[in-house]
Amino acid sequence: MRTARDLHDEISENLFAIGTQLDTLAGLDGCSVELRTLIRSIRNKVSQLCDLLTGDIPAVDEASRTIFSIEIRRAISEINGLLDNLELVDETLIELRTLLDFPKYFLAESRKSHVLLQPLTKREKEVLLLLPRGITAKAMASELFLTEATIKSHLASIYRKFEVVNRTQAIAIAIENKILAF
Repeated sequence: MRTARDLHDEISENLFAIGTQLDTLAGLDGCSVELRTLIRSIRNKVSQLCDLLTGDIPAVDEASRTIFSIEIRRAISEINGLLDNLELVDETLIELRTLLDFPKYFLAESRKSHVLLQPLTKREKEVLLLLPRGITAKAMASELFLTEATIKSHLASIYRKFEVVNRTQAIAIAIENKILAF
């Protein structure tokens, strides 16, 4: 079973790789001064976020179940705000947006406005419980005696209900909503 620490590490590793790609992007000859400045600003925020993710110790008590500290949520929101000012045509920027495209309710600093998630079906819950193991859709299908296409359909439904675009985000939302345990 993955832990919140594993999620932090996974995101941090992905951000580190994206940071290197941002350095390359900012150094291209055809890059305007304005774009270069904006990319460097994003790069600095990505570095800060990596540091926050590496240094943060996620809460493990039953009451909070908080995956990201307020500082991390704020950093993600700031990067997303900078990305909103760009036309995302470069793969690196698209990859960064996809990685950090958590729903706004999840990034809100005030956790008082808790959003009710659409309920999952029994099968969707079974698929969700397998996500932290990091196994493929094919392996999930084998374990649940379903087809790979059915698993992918359940994953798409989970992502839609959680308003996320990848497994890492789905796991984070599920942990904070006490659907998954550490």
